Amino acid sequence: QTSRSWLSTGWFTMVIAVELCDKLHVYGMVPPSYCTMKTPPHRLPYHYYEPKGPDECTTYIRNERSHKGNHHRFITEKRVFAKWASLYNITFSHPEWE
Repeated sequence: QTSRSWLSTGWFTMVIAVELCDKLHVYGMVPPSYCTMKTPPHRLPYHYYEPKGPDECTTYIRNERSHKGNHHRFITEKRVFAKWASLYNITFSHPEWE
């Protein structure tokens, strides 16, 4: 509450999935380092249904660093998912997580 951030629908989906499934194969979720790579990734829309809308990495970084307004901490959530990968038998593909 102090950070004025809230959990994303992706977070709640992952929580439910690890409770219901013995093995998960997740597609289309970028790894936590994706937006900070030395070679910038190609532009991806934040919403699949808005191809000319806001850029995914711009949105992630802005939300991660924001101290004002209401937002998600997408990169932090993905760091947690990376730790969950071995605990809950999760595989991330397209793009593949290292």
